[in-house]
Amino acid sequence: MILTFDLETLPTNDPAIIDELAKGIKPPATHKKQETIDAWMIENKESALKELVAKTSFDGALGRIACIAWSIDDRPVCVAGDEQSEIEAIEEFYSYIESECDHGVIFCGHNLAGFDLPFLKHRSIIHGIKPPKSLLQAMNAKPWDSCIADTMLMWSSDSQKRASMDKLCKALGIQGKEGFDGSMVAETWHVDPQKVIEYCKDDVRRTSAIYKRINFI
Repeated sequence: MILTFDLETLPTNDPAIIDELAKGIKPPATHKKQETIDAWMIENKESALKELVAKTSFDGALGRIACIAWSIDDRPVCVAGDEQSEIEAIEEFYSYIESECDHGVIFCGHNLAGFDLPFLKHRSIIHGIKPPKSLLQAMNAKPWDSCIADTMLMWSSDSQKRASMDKLCKALGIQGKEGFDGSMVAETWHVDPQKVIEYCKDDVRRTSAIYKRINFI
């Protein structure tokens, strides 16, 4: 049983965290004079803060989950996060795993070991939501353990030769991302969350197709 899943994540919206990030912004060390420092801060602080906040979407301690999409084997893709809080989305995903998956389930994703599993684990710890036993095992496993199928690492374990999902899709003749990618999620979520949800579901379909090609299925 293969459960393929994907997360879409958002930057922090916590004013306290944003304030802390703002306090840490400093001009380059080469700026010594106060007027030069003040001019740099006026010109650059806003853009620097925007960049720092955007980066929190990669950090499970600071960012948050917008939605989770998943599928078992060739079943239709499910999604949690549409008009739900982050906690509700995580709980729905975990409830599905507990009801539908046996202990031999393999969790599949692209950069799963490097991003999705640790991010989900950190958000679960923060919210006090205990993952199902099979998923917790994958969260604590090594990237090469049998309960994980990370298509990025399956393509190449050499860090210099790893490929993005879109690059693999193009190489394997699978329909790619078509102009929308993860960098657009945050700004799109607030105006068109359904577009992000469909993108997340399509990433699950793309990952499943890549998994099958890599395994000659």
